[in-house]
Amino acid sequence: MHAVDVSPSALALAAENALALGLQHRVQFHEGSLAAPLSGEFTLVVANLPYVPAGEISGLAREVQHDPVLALDGGPDGSVLIRALISEVRPHLKGLLALEIGHEQSGPLAEALSVAGYHSISPESDYSGRNRFLFALYG
Repeated sequence: MHAVDVSPSALALAAENALALGLQHRVQFHEGSLAAPLSGEFTLVVANLPYVPAGEISGLAREVQHDPVLALDGGPDGSVLIRALISEVRPHLKGLLALEIGHEQSGPLAEALSVAGYHSISPESDYSGRNRFLFALYG
């Protein structure tokens, strides 16, 4: 497994968690943006990128506002990094892309996936019934 993050502190915490779970030998940690640090092919890519529109961050629940802005801010419409990943990961993906998204983003992001050549695109709901996940195959 490969874990990628732009935040050194997030990677350090992930490494601590891997150690606590006895998984430190099964995970390689990479500091960098999106798919840039990756090489080779993957059959599964899971991403929980920032998806909150920048203008909505101040209105988030109090406990969420303790998260770093870097982990929340998805740009003007919340999908800037997700759209970049959809494009960037294609040379490495021969399988499933699984994305956590904002509940109002499934339509536009499903269209972006389709235009980028993904297929079998499937939005999935969270426990409250909101479309919060997108799954798509590539390759």
